[in-house]
Amino acid sequence: MKNIINKLFLVATVMIVGLSFTSCDDDIEIWDSATLEYSGSYVCQVQYEDGSVYADYSDSRIIDIYNTEANVDNEVWFTDHGKWLEITSKFFLNGDASSFASKSLSYDDLPLNNSMVKVPTTKPTAAGETVVKNIWGAKTGLVEGKVLQKAATTIGGNVADSIYMKVVFLYGDVTFKSQEVPEAYRANPDVAEFEWIFDSSVYDTSSTDETYIYSGHRYTGFSEDSH
Repeated sequence: MKNIINKLFLVATVMIVGLSFTSCDDDIEIWDSATLEYSGSYVCQVQYEDGSVYADYSDSRIIDIYNTEANVDNEVWFTDHGKWLEITSKFFLNGDASSFASKSLSYDDLPLNNSMVKVPTTKPTAAGETVVKNIWGAKTGLVEGKVLQKAATTIGGNVADSIYMKVVFLYGDVTFKSQEVPEAYRANPDVAEFEWIFDSSVYDTSSTDETYIYSGHRYTGFSEDSH
């Protein structure tokens, strides 16, 4: 009887392990990214074009690159979570991870920088009002970049993927228009409320664009690599 119980226990264990492996495989397929070679967290130094340092390496300032909702090749989000230059931009790229750039650097072709383009803080009082804000970094373009596998050595002596990106920040005149808030979203359904929404953005040719260089390596999480 004891041997029979042991055999049944062994069979059950194998079945559970098998199910566990199947579940893991399913999860990998669900969360697979079309931009895996770019994607990840990076510890970077940011420099001006002349090579002087704007912001040095710090574990508190991480760059994240990840796929968009469409999850297609060469379409990524790039964000510093407002810790440096305030950039959360979508990039449409040409090339591959070893050498890439924005498909176009024309202002009209670039998506908005969500970290910089924010609605006015003053509430509108009626529908149809407009406000124009001159915003530095309203849009950003990727001049050139590369992620090279195992090309960096961390301060702790570990091998990691390296990253280099030259990003241009462009000025724009951004127009917001006001609209009435639907009753279901008002604090008091009987009292009219109004909100700003993005309307349009035009390149400001009178201002000087600024370019910054991000360089560093993929975040390892090891204590010896901490900055």
